[in-house]
Amino acid sequence: MFYFSWAMFSCIISVYLAGIDCSATEISLITSAAALFAMATQPITGFLADKFRSPKKVAMITGVLTIIFGLMFAYTRSFIFLFLFNGFTQGCLNGITALTDRLATAAPYPFGTIRVWGSILYAIAAQVSGIVYDYVAPVANFYIFAAGLVIMIFSLYMMNDAKPIVVNKVQKVTTKEVITHLWKNKSFKIFLLIFILFQGPSSAQQVYLPLVIRGLGGTTTIVGTTLLLSTLSEIPAVLFSDRYMKVISYKKLMIFACVLSIIRFVWYSSCPNPYLIMSVFFFQGLTTIVFTLVAVRIVLDLVEEQYVNSAYGISSMLAKGFSALIFQFVGGRILDLFPGNNGYTIMYLVFTTSIVLALILCFKFKFKKRDLRYK
Repeated sequence: MFYFSWAMFSCIISVYLAGIDCSATEISLITSAAALFAMATQPITGFLADKFRSPKKVAMITGVLTIIFGLMFAYTRSFIFLFLFNGFTQGCLNGITALTDRLATAAPYPFGTIRVWGSILYAIAAQVSGIVYDYVAPVANFYIFAAGLVIMIFSLYMMNDAKPIVVNKVQKVTTKEVITHLWKNKSFKIFLLIFILFQGPSSAQQVYLPLVIRGLGGTTTIVGTTLLLSTLSEIPAVLFSDRYMKVISYKKLMIFACVLSIIRFVWYSSCPNPYLIMSVFFFQGLTTIVFTLVAVRIVLDLVEEQYVNSAYGISSMLAKGFSALIFQFVGGRILDLFPGNNGYTIMYLVFTTSIVLALILCFKFKFKKRDLRYK
């Protein structure tokens, strides 16, 4: 329900903003607030989960705040408030991501069999949001978004919390202690740089791909179908993640995701027919989602248990927040300076360059598999 609600809010946001007469520049700035605010909310929720040793309670409280901010977004037309409320809403959603992943990995079930439902419901919501927008009312999407989060909060309430394996009740995890520990962890720092170089272009292309498809003559239907198929393609990657991660090293999986991402972006840079862009929808599941799942496991295995929430929050902040923000602005600037197909080509070649750098670092990444906590 978390991923269902997120899709109900985010999949139609650019269309919704255009419908209330926001300019292209305003839409770009408002949507960029998600990455900007995530830079703060992700580490904050991680620190709070470590401090109070309860990802579950922090996720529930953050969910309540998300509902409030999302509904406030639906009822404002002011640019500054649209920017702020979108930032707070999607910032909180990003913060919840790390917490729900942590709860899932602490459950007595394979991570893939839990996470796969996120992909299924996200895909369903991507289609539902378009239908509701066209045939019911644009604002109805935000009520469905809120209802989904209410169900999520109730479900979290019924769950067992994720607890550290060894807990010293008198021990307090300070910000300085977390930063010092992570800074001395060389493997974590190399992985963090790989994550930043990979996730930035991957996040930015999700914003610009609909614009590219429309710019190349595609319809809104093709955009929606591409999004639906891309999301559905994640399901096999998620469902079988526990199996292939036990037989294939994390390093090889990262290399695999980087190589396919390079092929994908080079293909987009050639400005093919929109239907040919849609035809490679399966790359979504074989690249971004595989890398994301690997990132969760690597953080769990590289960092001591008491710092896991903070480490994942910081890595998500820098990769999905700061890096995504930079690449989104770079992409927008390129499209402003080089309109038409030339802009699309240059933008995707810039994205490709970043992935190539990530690939080079992957070959230098040394990771010794330990006795994994999620087994």
